[in-house]
Amino acid sequence: MWKQLLLVTLAMPGSIAVAAEASDDQTTAVLEQRFQLYLGGFFPNVSSEITINGEVLPPAPGVDFEEVLGIEDSKAVLWGGARWRISRRNSLEFEFFNLDRTGSTTVASEPIQIGDSVIQAGAEVDSTVDISLGRLTYGFAVYRTERAEVSLKAGLHLLDAKAGIQATGAVCVDGEVPPNCSVFGSTPREESESISAPLPHIGASFIYGFTPELAMRLSAIGFAVDLDAVDGSILEVDADLMWNPWKNFGFGLGLRYFKTKVESEGSRLDGKFEFNYLGPTLYGAVTF
Repeated sequence: MWKQLLLVTLAMPGSIAVAAEASDDQTTAVLEQRFQLYLGGFFPNVSSEITINGEVLPPAPGVDFEEVLGIEDSKAVLWGGARWRISRRNSLEFEFFNLDRTGSTTVASEPIQIGDSVIQAGAEVDSTVDISLGRLTYGFAVYRTERAEVSLKAGLHLLDAKAGIQATGAVCVDGEVPPNCSVFGSTPREESESISAPLPHIGASFIYGFTPELAMRLSAIGFAVDLDAVDGSILEVDADLMWNPWKNFGFGLGLRYFKTKVESEGSRLDGKFEFNYLGPTLYGAVTF
């Protein structure tokens, strides 16, 4: 679905280029809006590789929770945010979404190590991956006309991620590894990990108005940090086509790509979360 929407997003600007020529002397609506609230749907495809370190066994390679453990790789979720144009050159924006997914599978591969559990073929596994992500960004316009704006960006991604499994059946525990281990049995074996962290970012955005009512927004932000035992990086690339047929209400069609990795050995996180998503957004916007 998102591929078709991306083609529409990329194709529409060219189709209205003629109309844009007649609007050179009019300010694009999105550059005049002081406050904007928007809400809609986000339809991402997601890929996650997660490592949960144990206390007894040495760290193992990460596990692809979608491919190996049957977690949903796509889901429609609520998505929204707000923008505040503080002055002609200063702005503040916030976006958020929550993506909770579950999966169930019978392991059919080689043994999988998660924490201090080694899950063997035939074990039944129920898994969860919950991600909440907010983004707070300040923008300063270094270039601005009646129809275009280039801004530098800085801010924080606020990440809250949790992953866990319940495995029943052929599971080795207490530091034992196949083939010389006991079978845990019918009582579920649980392993989980979570991280809550602010991830700084910097970047830039570009707005261009084809007509006073129709504009596009492109932005790219990212950062990498390696402090003490924490190694993290983020990259986000967004594209939006915004239509404001009325003064106080409009619509938007966008595309979001996000990739992050947070890895650590310590009390806050003993493991690694690495995931990326790509998908379209469709939303309505109220301005005042």
